[in-house]
Amino acid sequence: MLLNARKSFESVSMDNPSFFDSDIVLAAIEDISDMQNQILLFSQYADYATVQDQKDNLVLLKELHSKQKNMCFRCILSGDPDAKLLLEDVIRHFESFGHKVDHENPMGVFDDVYEDLLEIGKGIAFAEEHGYYPDEEPGGEAPRGL
Repeated sequence: MLLNARKSFESVSMDNPSFFDSDIVLAAIEDISDMQNQILLFSQYADYATVQDQKDNLVLLKELHSKQKNMCFRCILSGDPDAKLLLEDVIRHFESFGHKVDHENPMGVFDDVYEDLLEIGKGIAFAEEHGYYPDEEPGGEAPRGL
């Protein structure tokens, strides 16, 4: 979602300071990009991941969520047109994954996403305790690492 932020930054003239001139913003974008890459990598082997791998990935997802929420808040506060474009890109991303975004309060989507993350955590905890996932029947394939 923020991978395109680098492209936006590279296309901005250095004569006109922008949202992307901030070292804090650039560091946050780099962190977000790195985390997104780690999550994409995890998605390649998620079906074979151990419960511990799933827990670790959930921790990473929560950290990414926090950093993305912070970045979007910065975009809202900024008067920079590039920041507004980034926010629009983030909103489109959430909508493309089926999330309802209130354009009057786009930060509300982060509450919905956090609820999804909590549900994922409950599913992992259930599997760890019972030996199967909540949406599977008992006696099925046990989660790896149990």
